[in-house]
Amino acid sequence: MSRASRTARPLPAPRHAGATYGRRFKSEDVIDTLGLKIVSGELPPGALLPAETTLARRMGLSRPSLREGLRALARKGLVDARTRRGTLVNDKPLWNVLDADVLRWIAAAPPDPAFFMELLDLRMIFEPAAARLAASRATAEQILAIESAFRSMSSSLPGDVEGCCRHDLAFHELIIAAAGNRLLVRVAAAIRTALLAAFRLSSNARESYENSLAEHWAVAAAIRRRDPDQAEQAMRALLAGTARDLAPAYELTPRGKQNARPRRSAPTRAAPNSLTGNRKQGGER
Repeated sequence: MSRASRTARPLPAPRHAGATYGRRFKSEDVIDTLGLKIVSGELPPGALLPAETTLARRMGLSRPSLREGLRALARKGLVDARTRRGTLVNDKPLWNVLDADVLRWIAAAPPDPAFFMELLDLRMIFEPAAARLAASRATAEQILAIESAFRSMSSSLPGDVEGCCRHDLAFHELIIAAAGNRLLVRVAAAIRTALLAAFRLSSNARESYENSLAEHWAVAAAIRRRDPDQAEQAMRALLAGTARDLAPAYELTPRGKQNARPRRSAPTRAAPNSLTGNRKQGGER
């Protein structure tokens, strides 16, 4: 008996409520099942998926549905299919991390310190500038909405941290909207799922989420005063506080983010799992 057949495990039950044994999966199931396995690291970069016939049998679906799902994953940058070689899991830099599904899988997977610190880098680039613009351009109604989001954050504590995170997201989105730049609004909308996951991580890292309330209010107050310089500085201070909170959780050093980045997986093997067994590039063992 081959090693792959000894280690292969049954597929988990279908994720859809009401699914029954023997139900044929569809391409959407391929996308969700394999996409989450790739993003979570269960299928690491360099893993070679089984041949179509084998993978379709293991997933309990038709080959056309499998191919459709694999093509969708390829468009998201997660896999690369080539004739004779097969379908290979791509390295992370090739993933389309602004894709809604990819961001959803990142949020559902165990936290990836490198990704969330890169997200914080991105926020440091555009959110202080957005706060500066908001201080100059926000309407009276937008200022009231920003302050209302802050008050909702505050009133959610200490009992409803999840609600506080949702209002935190609204606070930042309202500031970006008040900047009056449609491109910034679209960027924020694209990364919304990841931002909410980041706020949840930050709240878990803090000894008390209330520590951030003063930093949030400083931003709102500067926007109300129509003070662009102070609004920008206050947003930088708020994001710096987030970075300080996340650093202990990710075991970062003061010199940078290198320690947050996970080690690269060996490129020639996939981790044992129910879909691939133990597989090397070049074929099954």
